[in-house]
Amino acid sequence: MANVISSLSTVQERLLAAWQTQQAAAKTHPQAAQTETSRATTSFQALLSGKAASAALPAARVVAAVTLPAAPTTEQAYLAAMALPAAQGSPLGPVPAAASAATTLPAAPTTEQEYLAEIALPAAQGSTLSPVPAAASAATTLPAAPTTEQAYLAEASAQDAAPTAESVFGDNPWVTDPTGTDPNGNLYNFNPIYFATASTAAQVAQMVGGTVVASDQIVTAGGFQQQQPNEMVQLANGTLINPGLVASFYTHGYPQSMIDQMIASEAKAT
Repeated sequence: MANVISSLSTVQERLLAAWQTQQAAAKTHPQAAQTETSRATTSFQALLSGKAASAALPAARVVAAVTLPAAPTTEQAYLAAMALPAAQGSPLGPVPAAASAATTLPAAPTTEQEYLAEIALPAAQGSTLSPVPAAASAATTLPAAPTTEQAYLAEASAQDAAPTAESVFGDNPWVTDPTGTDPNGNLYNFNPIYFATASTAAQVAQMVGGTVVASDQIVTAGGFQQQQPNEMVQLANGTLINPGLVASFYTHGYPQSMIDQMIASEAKAT
């Protein structure tokens, strides 16, 4: 029903336009247009009053007037439809054949090589843009992240290499051949790890915020004597730590980060 009403509305608009045209023509040629104007007026008034449109136009012409062309379904049909008005005297010219090509977009590049090749084309066509150098491809390659625990430890080891006692305290971190005597005066040797040199003791004192004091810490009675005192470090709370043992932390191949934790633990001793 809505389609019929819309079609009749279109017929009314066309009849009105024809009537207006004839009215304008009547002013120029009143005698020639009088009869035609009268007939158009009668048909238009009959249509407005709801009478059958067949009095003004044959049924076949009414059906043709309200039948709209189907919308084009393809690009070719669209271009053909756009070109028709020119053949029928329309002021619009036919759509150029190049318009079809203009609607076709290039496919997006799917590989890095295609991308580089595509963005390099403007330079060959006179563009002010320069082609991307081949080195740009290499610049986008980042080193792969470690994928295993071993790879992670290897990378961490390279960044936190294990220091040695000699690299930190010098060629002689400990006293060479420390000795003592028994009650009978017999000489015996002590383990050098307990006898830091004065230089090593001073460096450890700086690490932990203490002071160097020398005292016999291994034997103190019973006729046993030390030939060399132990260089000790006294902490702020009065606790003594042996800097020779601290220097030994660097003999196990531990990374510096682990040694720092061990020294911090010594500094907190009570």
